[in-house]
Amino acid sequence: MRRIYESRALERGDEPFTPSKADDDKNSRRTINWDAFSHAFMPKALRNRAIDVSVTTNRDTYELGEPVRIGVEFRNRIPFPVRLRTESPNVWTWSVDGLEAASRVPRAVPERPDAFSFSRSERKRFRREWPQRIQVTPGEWESVDPGTYTIEVSIACKNGEQRGLTDRTEIEIRD
Repeated sequence: MRRIYESRALERGDEPFTPSKADDDKNSRRTINWDAFSHAFMPKALRNRAIDVSVTTNRDTYELGEPVRIGVEFRNRIPFPVRLRTESPNVWTWSVDGLEAASRVPRAVPERPDAFSFSRSERKRFRREWPQRIQVTPGEWESVDPGTYTIEVSIACKNGEQRGLTDRTEIEIRD
């Protein structure tokens, strides 16, 4: 113990401690962007299997004109961050019988890639409501007829169906 005191290693100066530029550089090297790390080192097939996509409705049968409540959930099944590349800034879409957002009017979305990122074991939940109408022009909507309709949700990436990044459910509308 005596050597420590004799070496004056425990003395402090009057100036407050401020980290040097070398200390800042050393600490910044320790910070890891886990999204980028997992994207670079995790195989694409594993990233696809890691994300679970599900769509639900509050009921299976609806009266004509009654709004359909849609629940969407994306869940990262593994305890590592996952990032999926998407073809659009709208990282996921929903559709009714193949019509995106229940509309025949194309949406003005930039055609640039983006990414859908998940923290470890993260769940992302969204709600939508479909008023049982299809948009035919920017200002005109048509009511649907009684029948069976398929509601589908998918992550906006190439081959989402083959990669297991979609889910669908069927509902019945009665008169």
